[in-house]
Amino acid sequence: MKYDNDRLGAALKMYLGTEPLPMHMPGHKRNPDVISNIFSRDITEISGFDNLHSPSGLLKDLEDAAAALWNKEHAYCSVGGATSMILSAVCASAICNPDSEVLVAMNCHLSVWNALAIAGSKVVPLMPAFDPELPFAGQITPAEVENQLVRNPRIKTVIITSPTYEGVMSDTEQIYKITKRFDACLITDCAHGAHLGLDNGFFGPDAAGDIVIKSLHKTLNAPTQTAVMLTSKDCPVPEGVIMNFIDIFETTSPSYVLLGGISRCIASLTKTKDIMKPWEEGIRYAEDALSGLRNYKLWMAPVRERSKLVILGDGLKLATNLRCDYNVECEAAFRAHLIAMTGIGDTMDSIKRFCDAVIRLDELQDSSDMSEDIKYKGRPQPKFLTTVRDACLRGMTAEEAPLEESCGHIAGEFLFAYPPGVPLLIPGEMITDETIKFAKNAGSDLYMNGRRSFDGKIKVLP
Repeated sequence: MKYDNDRLGAALKMYLGTEPLPMHMPGHKRNPDVISNIFSRDITEISGFDNLHSPSGLLKDLEDAAAALWNKEHAYCSVGGATSMILSAVCASAICNPDSEVLVAMNCHLSVWNALAIAGSKVVPLMPAFDPELPFAGQITPAEVENQLVRNPRIKTVIITSPTYEGVMSDTEQIYKITKRFDACLITDCAHGAHLGLDNGFFGPDAAGDIVIKSLHKTLNAPTQTAVMLTSKDCPVPEGVIMNFIDIFETTSPSYVLLGGISRCIASLTKTKDIMKPWEEGIRYAEDALSGLRNYKLWMAPVRERSKLVILGDGLKLATNLRCDYNVECEAAFRAHLIAMTGIGDTMDSIKRFCDAVIRLDELQDSSDMSEDIKYKGRPQPKFLTTVRDACLRGMTAEEAPLEESCGHIAGEFLFAYPPGVPLLIPGEMITDETIKFAKNAGSDLYMNGRRSFDGKIKVLP
């Protein structure tokens, strides 16, 4: 479907040009004396502007255009980020397969685990491959997915993340073929790969799956909190069930500022030929410029999501120096690596500025001052003694214990690292010496349920 003129944006401009009197919410009434002009298009679901929960006009055209853009059967727009779509997808698949089990990659985002806490499904852990040369989790292998499905015919939902926060990509096409053979629904969290599938494969192959969720704002030209859920033609979860859960988790007051941002994004990707070429040229430049680093090292795996510039070395020190000396703010920094995200809005100038700063800091760095290599041990294989939901419910009234003294207990709440928002301990999981060490060595800010900072204690079940 052709969608090259930002239909929603054009309709908003025409409507507001008539200077209508808004006797409806929102309460700012588009009055420039009380609200920024950024929100001049902040309307509600008035006549002629469709309904995100039952699209049949402008928003239906927008979703059809998004489906066509990524070559999928259906698309569902979200103003609640990828989180609301992940919650919807996981719960929809779970309710279609009562008493089944869910195979979940252990490097999935917290939103996946929150969905499983709601659904009450029994979890079968899926371990990412381990690479001792990398300070983060590797890919999910098709062989391991197949092994799990062969061993456990009760698995009817498989959830993976590709690409990961660091840009690790799994062979989702092969995994998808395997899950089809076993009549399991594959949900792929592709939040960091909205741009995949829109070029000739420069950044990497697009993610496959029955349900694929993409955050439009992470790498494309859409505002924060916008996302899209894409479903395949033979998705085993009925469209009505998916829409039912979207109704539950999506706001009933969707922002037309955000929807307008989605419209502009989809229109620009449809209209402008080779819109991603300047971005690709910038990445080629960066890979060449940073390949000669002496003290740090640019991660250059043969299969990876290339928009992420992941620099191995003392990421915390490098991030601090970039911020203080060059006014460059990176996505995330850890003890053994730094993540710099690029996006469709980058220019050759912006990427050169980043590269020049890194190269200069690398030259000034005394190799003897580099921190000792920190080897990633890999997440320990978890043992779940109860469902995530049961442990969450019991954990609400459970006693807290110091993490160091909780070995042998069952976790009663989440402990997760942010960024990237991946749990280190999951409710229902047996706490072991290995999991305690893994959590303490996470190397980023730790949080508990409700986003409160980790104070050294965790709720445990007897």
